[in-house]
Amino acid sequence: MTLDGQAILHVKVHPAAKEEGIIGYNEWSGELKIAVKAIAEGGKANKALIHVISKSFNLPKEAVEITTGLKLKSKKVKLSTTDIQQIKDIIERKLA
Repeated sequence: MTLDGQAILHVKVHPAAKEEGIIGYNEWSGELKIAVKAIAEGGKANKALIHVISKSFNLPKEAVEITTGLKLKSKKVKLSTTDIQQIKDIIERKLA
């Protein structure tokens, strides 16, 4: 969570996947695993990640920002929402 109450997700992107979406959670690293169909070339996987996250959490794409790890599989993503409980509920439903 940021100082102004926005959510920060630690994610690990799995590019070039057959399906897109939240596929798991790594308890050891604390990362949410998200699969995208796009390849990791020219920012395509980052754009796909933003699309998948915005769709999964019912947020506009402008409300999703990759803050660190633009060229890495592990990233931090800021969600411009202060409804942390809604984010937690969505993650729990997707992983159930």
